[in-house]
Amino acid sequence: MKIGIVGNGMIVTQMLTDVQQTEAICPVSLCVRPKSVDTGKRLAAQYGMELFTDYQDFLKNGEFDTVYIGVINSEHFRYTEAALKAGKHVICEKPFTVKAEEANILKESALKNHLFLWEACKVPYSPVFREIQGEIGNVGHISLIQCNFSKISSRFRRYEKGEVLPAFDPKAAGGCLMDLNVYNIRFVTELLGRPKEIRYFANRGFNGIDTSGTAVLSYEGCQAVCSAAKDSTSPSFAFLQGTEGCIRVEGPVSNLLKAEITDRQGTRLLAEDREGGTLAGEFREFERQLREGDYESCRKALENSIAVMEVLEACRRYAGIQFSGDQEISLAGRKRF
Repeated sequence: MKIGIVGNGMIVTQMLTDVQQTEAICPVSLCVRPKSVDTGKRLAAQYGMELFTDYQDFLKNGEFDTVYIGVINSEHFRYTEAALKAGKHVICEKPFTVKAEEANILKESALKNHLFLWEACKVPYSPVFREIQGEIGNVGHISLIQCNFSKISSRFRRYEKGEVLPAFDPKAAGGCLMDLNVYNIRFVTELLGRPKEIRYFANRGFNGIDTSGTAVLSYEGCQAVCSAAKDSTSPSFAFLQGTEGCIRVEGPVSNLLKAEITDRQGTRLLAEDREGGTLAGEFREFERQLREGDYESCRKALENSIAVMEVLEACRRYAGIQFSGDQEISLAGRKRF
């Protein structure tokens, strides 16, 4: 898999570091905005990539089969759509899009052109998560799930002083729900599917963005409480409570480093991620699917990504959180590159 990368933020740096652990994935091109060219030159030189500052030129002349998109949330749809139209497979960072309608448009484009399309979210590809899926029946009927992913943002103090960076900008589809709680929601929906009822109780800042909040996802006989914060700090965890025992995840479900199970046999270690929660595992799976032509696995993951987008959109509606472009997608007149 030869990858062309779009963006130069922290997630791109992490991705470049983590895929060094893989053998079949090779980053070959990097596209950054002209104002980020100095950072782009440094990354391109460090990892031996060709540098572009024009996205259309990147798509046309870059020697890669797959595009990795690591730009701000509000730009995911536009960049992914253009890459698919250029005949490229796409790995798009979470959250997949801003709206479920956008996610469905991208899915149809990928299927129509027989292209692979993935959301980069570690949860479903984690070895710890797969063990939880396999063992969850041993703790009986799950009646309660609690997830907490809270860490004060490095940008929050600047936000308190009135400076709005993308992480807290409605125009960039920022906020706690989209950046952190998306992991909790993915964890729950991967296990239980689409909820019957969705509520979101948010603490909102001066510009209307959610700085922290709790989503309650209601299922038949089960309540899932997903809390996240960018304005405060707490130990992160997940608990799955069943009629015959429980499963405890240590740390945020974004990493899924370790899980313990308590059942009739007592408490024991269920699983541990020996790679330390890096991005390598999910990228290995993307490469495998592409190499083997496993469209079915890709399609199933894509459906789960769309389900998460539906939940996120419902959460925002409940809390009254609006982003730019919520009213329309403007299929005929979207901003071009």
